[in-house]
Amino acid sequence: MFGFRRSRPRPIDRDVTPTLVEGNPSPCDSCQLGVCAAGCQATVLGISCPAVDAQRLRSLGLFEGARVGIIDTRSGMVLDVRGSRLALGWEIVAGITVVPVST
Repeated sequence: MFGFRRSRPRPIDRDVTPTLVEGNPSPCDSCQLGVCAAGCQATVLGISCPAVDAQRLRSLGLFEGARVGIIDTRSGMVLDVRGSRLALGWEIVAGITVVPVST
């Protein structure tokens, strides 16, 4: 009735889990944010989405070099960004490249 989609696209293969390599402090050099599991910390490398969306994310504190924590991944992603929670859909998450940080 209102034009809402019943199913959300899942552009990220959720079965892929990076593994730690001997001598490498992070599971991978860089990966999509959606690959990271809840409880992980990551540093943002790049944001590839429409300019309006990227500008909005940067104004909310999600910019290149920012450290984020993944809180929840059940329906989209809930991130901890500088003490605030930010919920993102899978389309936006697919355009964010991060480096996982080992804690």
